[in-house]
Amino acid sequence: MKKYLVLLWLLLPLPVVVLHFGRGQQWLARDQAHVLVKQAQLAEQKEDWQQADQHYREATKLVAADSPDLKLRLDLAQVRTRFRMGDAVAAIDMADKLLDDPATAEMPAEFRRESRELAGRIHYYAGWVMRLEGASRELWLEEAELSRQNFRLLAEQSAADEAKGGKQNGKPDGAGDGAKSYTAKQQENLESAVQLQRLSLTELMARPLPKEGRGMAGQGLSEQMGKRRGQRGKGNQPGVGEGEDGPPQKGAGTNRFQPGSGS
Repeated sequence: MKKYLVLLWLLLPLPVVVLHFGRGQQWLARDQAHVLVKQAQLAEQKEDWQQADQHYREATKLVAADSPDLKLRLDLAQVRTRFRMGDAVAAIDMADKLLDDPATAEMPAEFRRESRELAGRIHYYAGWVMRLEGASRELWLEEAELSRQNFRLLAEQSAADEAKGGKQNGKPDGAGDGAKSYTAKQQENLESAVQLQRLSLTELMARPLPKEGRGMAGQGLSEQMGKRRGQRGKGNQPGVGEGEDGPPQKGAGTNRFQPGSGS
């Protein structure tokens, strides 16, 4: 009996060791990732995009393969920081990859909306900057068209949800102190994307490039994207969408593109 008690006593630390080197390491990594995310969010508030991006990248390395939802959220955060840093090509690639990831379809609707809206904005500003740089029409039009497609899908889905009494961002569309509904905001974004294709270069040059898109300027974006022509966007051919051969709707593009909050 004494032998068994001694053996039991010796084996007591075993579960602790297993926990420490197994699940315990995963929990520790998650805690460290959580700290890094908090630091990244603080850096974003200060518009220190490079520091924020670094923290998000470090947090991503700590996320285990069994946390795909957390990794996707960190990927989206990096799309945002790369965009605001002016790393346009990386932001475009990461945004498109995120939308094409089958796991994204399993994420909450709010995440999918945020991902698509951010992608739409990135393509929008890329098209704007490339036009100013004198890029060929087919090159800048591809970005403008991808922007239009994303905003059109958001506007149509949101309108359908609104018609069914759905909610956006946890509350009915249009709720609040005269807040613009999510559907109306995406419709305005869609109109701006359409107008980007139809404005003359002179008209576009007369409009100030919004702060959010200025980081893309002066980086030779057209040259970079020109080298990659034919290697991306094969499923998204640029052009005027069906039923959009006529002039833009009344008010289309009259308001300068306004980025959505929290993205």
